[in-house]
Amino acid sequence: MNRQRGGFFPGLVVALVIILLSATALLAVATIRERNIVKAESLLRSGDYYGAAELLRKAEKFSLRPESRVVKGLAEANLGKEDYETATHYYEKLVKLEPDNVEARYKLGLLYIRAKDYGAAEKEVTALRIIGTESAIQSADALTENLSSGKVKEFFRDLLKKVAPGLPEIPGITQDEPITTDTEETTGETLSEDLPKTEGVYESVPGSGDAVTE
Repeated sequence: MNRQRGGFFPGLVVALVIILLSATALLAVATIRERNIVKAESLLRSGDYYGAAELLRKAEKFSLRPESRVVKGLAEANLGKEDYETATHYYEKLVKLEPDNVEARYKLGLLYIRAKDYGAAEKEVTALRIIGTESAIQSADALTENLSSGKVKEFFRDLLKKVAPGLPEIPGITQDEPITTDTEETTGETLSEDLPKTEGVYESVPGSGDAVTE
């Protein structure tokens, strides 16, 4: 009996030490992770998308489950890098985490339009209308106009390729312009109002001013 007790208590001490060390390690990792996120958010605001993406990828590795701050940051960073495929991946994850995120759904819709995935873009329009807020309805209306414009532009691009296959790329007509992040406030006008001046430049999210595309 004494032998059993003699083996039990040292084992208990070892287990407690392991638990304490594990907790300390987790706390240290969480602290480093939070610092990386805060620094990445600062880099995003300054326009350093590559630096932000690197820090956020590190934070993502140490996440036990997807976190909105990290996913949103990676979506914006990849959008700024013009890595649209990766940006689409993270915006898709973001709207699953935050179904009522109007800005994320609008940007995701723009990315779908750029990829000519019009069916997916239409689903984002529907989702925005279901959200039903003023900002969501305005974004749905703007996305609908961008969707119509994208289909028209695709038609003319295909036509130009057939009648003039050697035609150089023309930004905004035969070549897509980049989707960019924008921190300035906008007035909420839709694409159709500015189309003659911008040659198809997509408006920012109505009411938020966070994205422009084609």
